[in-house]
Amino acid sequence: MKKFILISLLISFILSSTLIHAEGIQIIVPEEPVAVYTGQINQIDILIKNDRSVKDTFYFSTSTTTPWISLKNSWVSVGAGGVTTLSIIIEPPIDTDEGTSLFSITVKSVDYNVTASKQVYFFVKRSSPIYLTEIKLNKQSFKPGEVLTIQPVLTNVDKKERMDVFATTKILKDDYLVQQFDDSVSINPSKTETISNNFDIKLTTPPGNYKIVVSIKDGLNKLLSEKTSTFKIEEIPPHQLPRKTEITNHILYSDTSVTVTNDRNVPQKTYFSISLPSISKNFFYPEVEPTSQEEKDNRIIYNWLIPELNPGETITIKYQLRFTNVVIISSVLIVVTIWVLWSFYQPKLMKKYMGLLSKEETITISLHVKNKSRKLLDNVTVKDFVPAIALVIKEFNTIIPSIKIKPGGTELTWQVKNIRPKEERVLTYKIKPVIEILGTLKLPKAHLMYETKKGRFRKTLSKTIIIMGKVK
Repeated sequence: MKKFILISLLISFILSSTLIHAEGIQIIVPEEPVAVYTGQINQIDILIKNDRSVKDTFYFSTSTTTPWISLKNSWVSVGAGGVTTLSIIIEPPIDTDEGTSLFSITVKSVDYNVTASKQVYFFVKRSSPIYLTEIKLNKQSFKPGEVLTIQPVLTNVDKKERMDVFATTKILKDDYLVQQFDDSVSINPSKTETISNNFDIKLTTPPGNYKIVVSIKDGLNKLLSEKTSTFKIEEIPPHQLPRKTEITNHILYSDTSVTVTNDRNVPQKTYFSISLPSISKNFFYPEVEPTSQEEKDNRIIYNWLIPELNPGETITIKYQLRFTNVVIISSVLIVVTIWVLWSFYQPKLMKKYMGLLSKEETITISLHVKNKSRKLLDNVTVKDFVPAIALVIKEFNTIIPSIKIKPGGTELTWQVKNIRPKEERVLTYKIKPVIEILGTLKLPKAHLMYETKKGRFRKTLSKTIIIMGKVK
């Protein structure tokens, strides 16, 4: 039945004159139906001739409801006996069914009551039964460090055959290839398949607009369908570039290296400085000379200017300080020696204990005061404090202290008129826990206060002591 209709249309088309003459207007159409392909821009050229002896302006229109048939131009002026070309643009969607179609073209004079019409036949052919429906992206704008997911959707409109194709996905920046994905896809009849590829956007990936081009080809490398999409990578805001400093100390010198890395995705100018004591300028030996330097507040500041550092690029500034370790070691030795000598001749207060930590037993606490200096200590006061968890037993083998009960426990105070050089005094007292203690009992530091020969009062402390309790 389809063949009969097609043959009838062809015979009717051939028998009819290819020249329509309506009061001086001729419309000349192709003698045979023109093949137009789905998914492509097709053009059919029709000749319009003005057989009249006057110049005329013609208006063109088509009688079709098909949205993919349009005129390249809608009117034109033609001189007497002149000929013009009318171009018809036909863009059948990729999924349009194959078959013969027609539309009517009407030519009408603007200045005179002259009109002519003609039917134009064309044959729709599918370039391929498989095509790209769309390209899905997880979003349109990305920050460095995120992942772009590209999902091309392929459709097979053939109702009988399975199609095997090759899909190529290209990511382009300014027409330069950034990354490419190649996939082999098999699509069943009247089905769709979705490909998925991930593009990791690094911190150093340049910002800007990118283009995605997806194309599918058959086994003979023939292009079947192609689509494009776009996405954007945002620029990392300006910030202080990360720096890493490494110092290697030697006996007579030290090596320092400062590494700066551009972790942005655009080139950046960087400026950094180091500050050293002014005395170090005599020992400072840089591998690359500083851009500038200045002295301020007994310090010298060295500045380096790096005009441009590309994304992901690093630069290392190295310098050496010679003989500085000798100065440092000497200074440390002097300070340590002074401290040791000073500590050796200072009065000492040591806190000790004897006994077991038990509710049924008492513990003897002893405070050892030793005058290690060569001078007499006057108006010596020793204070200690017993937490409320323990009870002070009022049995004293040495000097009897004054006792004060305070909210947190008991305060003991001993008054000693003086202690001669190298002399040691021992003060004792006894305590007893008021409850059974599991774990430890911590007793605070004791205080020693004395008057120097110049009438100044000084103070020193003992260490805390920890008494172990019973362990279940």
